[in-house]
Amino acid sequence: MKENSNSENSGSQKKNLPGNQIPKITIICSAPDLASQNIKTHLLSLKEWKVLELPENSGFSAARESQDGKFRLIDIEEMHIFQDGLDRKLENAGLPASLIIFASKHRSKEEISSLTVHCTGNPSGEARLGGCPKSLAVSSPAAMKSILMEMKRQVEQKGLKYDVTLEVTHHGPTELSVPSIYAEIGSTEVQWKDSEAGEAAAKAVLAVSLEKVPVALGFGGGHYAMRQTGLLLETEISFGHNFPKYQLEFVDEALIRQAIEKSKADFAYFDRKSMKSGDRKRISEVLEKLGLSVFKESEIREKYEY
Repeated sequence: MKENSNSENSGSQKKNLPGNQIPKITIICSAPDLASQNIKTHLLSLKEWKVLELPENSGFSAARESQDGKFRLIDIEEMHIFQDGLDRKLENAGLPASLIIFASKHRSKEEISSLTVHCTGNPSGEARLGGCPKSLAVSSPAAMKSILMEMKRQVEQKGLKYDVTLEVTHHGPTELSVPSIYAEIGSTEVQWKDSEAGEAAAKAVLAVSLEKVPVALGFGGGHYAMRQTGLLLETEISFGHNFPKYQLEFVDEALIRQAIEKSKADFAYFDRKSMKSGDRKRISEVLEKLGLSVFKESEIREKYEY
């Protein structure tokens, strides 16, 4: 991969890039996204950054690398959800990523003040918000856990009236071979521009850890996966892909295989009360066929308590 990404037409410029060809945790900030720009402002103030010279026609507006060499910060002019193939684009610019974190806004009709994380994918045959139908991105359960836990700490420390929650798998991009997650501020322009929320989200992103954790696939519950959030925050486990009750009709063997592979799942969890018995039975049979056990909440808490 390293050799392929060093294209001849931009090789001379790439030589000016510090840490060229070394994969880094890469934070993507979108110009038209107010929350993304809010988070970016705080990222820039929380760490020392050096500006990187981009190859001609890279497709990026700016690139920076933290002085400690851990992070890259990349500016794009488009919205995050339509960034299929971003990992290849970064590699072609001499800026390969080990993890992609999309700093983003979250929008909801309920207008709840929230800090959220989630992985991306389209369980159904529709892909109205980026990505491809019936396709899931590679998740990073360790990154989601560490960022969400730090969001919770920041909210408590600052006394912010923000919910901290894991969202289910939704929207694009899906076509990324590098693990990726969203770190978001919701849910209206008031929160997107809230400096305190921006700082909390930025500190959480910079606290990301890739240390391996036990990983569950989640089934059932609402869009804000409340029971999964509780287990993530209160035990040693994290979640990969999560499928809410309103998407379970689309969850078939092919999607579950994909979710296991792209989450590196160790077991599954059902929010049982929110699931129809038919869905529980059908999904249980597929998981059994694929060799993945389903753990109850009590079993997870007993086995993986802090």
